[in-house]
Amino acid sequence: MQTRLRVRHLLVLIAVSILALSLPCSAAGKSNEKIGDYGYIDWLNQPVYAKGLGVAPKNKRNSDQAEALAYRAAVIVAQRNILEVIKGVHIDSTTIVENKIVTDERVVSTIQGLVRFSNVDYSKKLAKDTVEVGVSMPLWGKLADILITRLEEPRQPSKATATGANLENRLDDLEWRIRTLEKQISGLKKISAEKERLLYLFQELAVAWQTYAVDKPFFINAAYASESELSALRNQMIDQEKRMAAISALLTDLTRRLNTLETHQEMRPRGPATGKPPATPPYTGLVIDARQIGFKPCLKPKIFCQGEQVYPGEYLDLQKAITGGYVRYYNSKAQAQQSQRAGSLPYVISAKGTFEGDRSLLVEPQSYTILKAIAEIPDNILADCRVVIVF
Repeated sequence: MQTRLRVRHLLVLIAVSILALSLPCSAAGKSNEKIGDYGYIDWLNQPVYAKGLGVAPKNKRNSDQAEALAYRAAVIVAQRNILEVIKGVHIDSTTIVENKIVTDERVVSTIQGLVRFSNVDYSKKLAKDTVEVGVSMPLWGKLADILITRLEEPRQPSKATATGANLENRLDDLEWRIRTLEKQISGLKKISAEKERLLYLFQELAVAWQTYAVDKPFFINAAYASESELSALRNQMIDQEKRMAAISALLTDLTRRLNTLETHQEMRPRGPATGKPPATPPYTGLVIDARQIGFKPCLKPKIFCQGEQVYPGEYLDLQKAITGGYVRYYNSKAQAQQSQRAGSLPYVISAKGTFEGDRSLLVEPQSYTILKAIAEIPDNILADCRVVIVF
């Protein structure tokens, strides 16, 4: 009796193991992001998965031929589904692939061409005339070249703009040019607004001080003053000196801030007098602990510190981002620190929270100086995309 129970338990364990292997999406938990009913994204290994069902025509009596037709139909459906999964991929915290390609038929057709070469991971016969097929495709490489390079490359005015042949295209291109200029001067607008506010404060201080000086004169005729009046005068002058010192300190601070704004250096960290970046240890990678803050993965997560984007930046080697990804994701901090991407001496920091959505990170302020110094080193770890995020 006990032998039968052991055999039964063993068979149950084997069945559960087989079921777990056949359902990789559910086993991986939060590492997989489901996209509708089409499939899912595996953010740890970074392929996209989809499956499709195919049914053989009822007029086919030959079982082998019917199964082959069902298989072909399942592959077509799976490829169509994986295209929908790709459309649901988040490039960053605010951009989804579908929103970027909805008006660009050339990009859509290019992705459709790549999808035809997706990997067939498995096929299984579900019923007499039904076949299920699972397909996958890596997010990086050729697909990343389209999703990142082509979707984000600077747009050029169309021929219709140059010839004036199409009014709608001309208006569209003019709008694009205006938006480009607005992005370029957005920082200058902020500087101008801050400068105007500081100048207004200067004027307010000047008026307030003049009013105070009129209402509270410094001197009185001491010949007619009593001891109590002289004592009150001394206290008044001491009080005025304190007020003057406070106003002088405020004016000094405002002057410093105004000079900083006028030279457009408010966001540049002040380094040593030699102009060289501060010395940093030879870090081999960056590991960010983003657990317990509601962070969700994407292709190009942006990292902010003190309100400034520190990664990715202009220093980035775009080709390395295309071939290997902007970041690598892990569920285990220990595995992340021991990963090849992090190297032997990773700089490990914690995310303070998400920023501008749930797919960008805000790191601790004390990391700002080190990250900025790393970014100024030629061929640095950020340029090489040696960034790992634990979520």
